Amino acid sequence: MADGMDEEILHAGADPRLLLLLASIFRTGPDATVELTVVVEGAVISGSVVSEHAWIRRQNDQVRIGSPAIAAALDAWEPAAEWHQPYLHFLGPELVSAGGRVPLQATRVDVRKVAAWSIGRVPGD
Repeated sequence: MADGMDEEILHAGADPRLLLLLASIFRTGPDATVELTVVVEGAVISGSVVSEHAWIRRQNDQVRIGSPAIAAALDAWEPAAEWHQPYLHFLGPELVSAGGRVPLQATRVDVRKVAAWSIGRVPGD
């Protein structure tokens, strides 16, 4: 598949339209974002999907608060230049369950396990 998308991801059951959307967005630059709601193994997760670069920066910032040494080791790792990983990288997501919302930290979801998805967040109260 074009644009750095891995055929293996597609054949493993990932939605080709979702992969095309993500590749199109992240081709615009590392600060691109899209609001998505996904269903993964019965859980509804809604939030901002960002590039792997942006997600790693946020995660490292969270780790740095408690352990600067570990954060320094994480900072040394560089992700791939193009989006081709089988993950959605959420910043500020919420787990929506039984009418309630649970805020989550930077969360990574395997795109091959997404059973349903829609553009946009679940509306708040």
